[in-house]
Amino acid sequence: MRGADAGPRTEVVREALELVHHHPGRLRVRAEAFRQGDVAGHVREAALALPGVVRVEHNARSGSVLVEYEPGMAEPDALLAEVAAAGNLAPCDDGALARMRSPALVAVGAVQELNAIAGELTGQRADLRALVPAGLVALTAYSLLRGTEPRLPRWDNLLWWSYSVFMNHHRDEIEASAAERRLERAEPRASSRALDRT
Repeated sequence: MRGADAGPRTEVVREALELVHHHPGRLRVRAEAFRQGDVAGHVREAALALPGVVRVEHNARSGSVLVEYEPGMAEPDALLAEVAAAGNLAPCDDGALARMRSPALVAVGAVQELNAIAGELTGQRADLRALVPAGLVALTAYSLLRGTEPRLPRWDNLLWWSYSVFMNHHRDEIEASAAERRLERAEPRASSRALDRT
């Protein structure tokens, strides 16, 4: 007779902690578990207990945690390990921090960080895809009203850049909206043809 422990064991696969962005002093990580307040609360307490950690901010909507620390007083590897342990998550792979240091990924990470900050500041109502074109439109108006200044591009160039950036970054939404309008226009025609046949 087999004992209770003799059955096949199934290993529970834990969610892995994802390193979203890191530059000295700021570390952003993401996990689905962070969408729950109690897990994020445990992570926050554990991270704040570490020396050198200045602030921990949780965003339930994006499932992310931002840890701000004093470089030299806290080690990013130790922070990642502590956050993973406190959240009962599998740790990031060993090369996560090294990959974040390549110049291209540093630039991408910085833009992602700015985008996350813009989302937090606007209550997730806008991101850089909307704010950059809006800023270019504002600069267009300023350039048009002030005339040509040597340091500013011409207003028509600014307006074109604003339009291009907006259209490039909202292509999916624009195509979906156009398809909906085509369907709305097609439905009345189809129903009127059906009525004509009767």
